[in-house]
Amino acid sequence: MSSRILSLAAGSLPEADPLTMIEASAAGGWQHTGLWVEPDKNWHTDTAGKVRAALERHGMTAVDVEVIWIHPGEHDPDHDRVIAWGAEVGARAALIVSSEPDPEQTRKRYERLCERAEKEGIRAVLEFLPITEVKTLADARAIVETVDHPSGGLLIDPIHLARSGGSPADLATVDPKWFPYAQFCDGRSELPEMTFERILEDAVDGRDVAGKGELPLVEILAQLPAGIPLSMEIRSKAWRERYPDVFERAAGLYRETMQWFEDHDVAGAK
Repeated sequence: MSSRILSLAAGSLPEADPLTMIEASAAGGWQHTGLWVEPDKNWHTDTAGKVRAALERHGMTAVDVEVIWIHPGEHDPDHDRVIAWGAEVGARAALIVSSEPDPEQTRKRYERLCERAEKEGIRAVLEFLPITEVKTLADARAIVETVDHPSGGLLIDPIHLARSGGSPADLATVDPKWFPYAQFCDGRSELPEMTFERILEDAVDGRDVAGKGELPLVEILAQLPAGIPLSMEIRSKAWRERYPDVFERAAGLYRETMQWFEDHDVAGAK
């Protein structure tokens, strides 16, 4: 098998602060992780230095920092801080979502974030999900492709692709340059009802590791650029209840994720 970067997404251990996220990921076997950044809450002026030191101590890298959430109104200076901190700790990308109902305003603010990301040497990656105003792959493409910035990108999440009515075939129409990395998880193929509340609950509580659900994961991987990093976004009530301890959860997620990649003989992990 060839190797690819597999990262434990910050949302998989939502109760962990950035340093605990690194320690739990490393102890569980992960060589890459994601980081949740909330300025002046879980992240302060000295946090980036501590995070960088912890990553170096464990020989790890950060795939992404999240989440930059575009809300209606003017540009939020904290968004620039998140991008700068992401670059400081060596993250590849900053994850962006938008609740701005005006697509043109989202485009302008996303373009500004791309420009900032370029200065910091990081990618500004826009994620679509039905509970935001960038609801579908088509919505995200309209913004990212119009901005057409080399530091931009699209983030694919199998859950959001399914809930927005998308399919693996839709990914084949996207220029591979817009996929710097992707999220990965499994889940139900359909929900009993497509309300905001049900979709939100599914996104934060209903995920599982690859192979434990019904999503077309092999087909999705086949349409993405070979070997791109995958961020394991396993926000799951079942996993939180099964492993209340974040160290044990990180280890369990690692074991089952690695088993799926071995069983399917798709690009393996490093």
